[in-house]
Amino acid sequence: MVKIYSGPFVMPKLSQVAVFAALGVLSLSHAHQFSEIKALKQRQSQVTQTLTSNEVVSIVDQRLDLAEQRLAKHAFQTLIGEYELASPRTPDDRLVYGNLNARLTMQEFSDIECPFCRKMHGGLKSVVDNSSGVVNWEFKHFPLSGHNPAAAMQAKAVECVRESYGNQVAWAALDQFFEKTRSNGQGVGDLPTFARSMGLSGKAIELCLDSDAHEDRISGDYREGSKLGITGTPALRILDHKTGRDYLIKGYKTPEQLTQALQQILGS
Repeated sequence: MVKIYSGPFVMPKLSQVAVFAALGVLSLSHAHQFSEIKALKQRQSQVTQTLTSNEVVSIVDQRLDLAEQRLAKHAFQTLIGEYELASPRTPDDRLVYGNLNARLTMQEFSDIECPFCRKMHGGLKSVVDNSSGVVNWEFKHFPLSGHNPAAAMQAKAVECVRESYGNQVAWAALDQFFEKTRSNGQGVGDLPTFARSMGLSGKAIELCLDSDAHEDRISGDYREGSKLGITGTPALRILDHKTGRDYLIKGYKTPEQLTQALQQILGS
């Protein structure tokens, strides 16, 4: 028969060696946990510092972009002022720079992607600016097939600007297209984005470009030039509103050559 002990429970005695060994294990375990927690906190701190650094860079970039945009918009507003001889509105919505009642009109058949048109653009403006109101300048679209679709789309974008902002702003925009294009069909990139860089509404330009607006005008200009025998750009038709005569000048000409030709017409 098994005898069951029913007396009080007595905790067995442990040797000092066993106690210290147990405490050592616990101590090492806690130290290991503390080390892991410390390492995690350090990694978290490093990640936080990295994110903060990236955020700072992003904020700086955004502020620089905004500053550049403000400078670009200011520069474009200044450029608009340089085209003060362009009336805000013109008969039949034509792109005309200079005195609307001038005796002579230089009708330029031009392609924004044409390097020689780009080279002659500023010279034509100087001729008008120094003509004392005797000469004005009308821009006609003649996008060459080898430069399309960029040339045709930029021609349309200029007309979209004219429709939304008027003749004077359109001339300043045309100036910027010639200034910023990479030429020979490479264009200026995304057109709504380019419009926004000038402080204009990218959405308005986008909606206009997505429509068939102004396509008849551009194709009409091209047909008109073709009927005159124009096959390349730049080309000028000089209209003498006093005599009713017109003269065709093909190819790039310097301001001095143009001035001389106009003086001969006035003296004839």
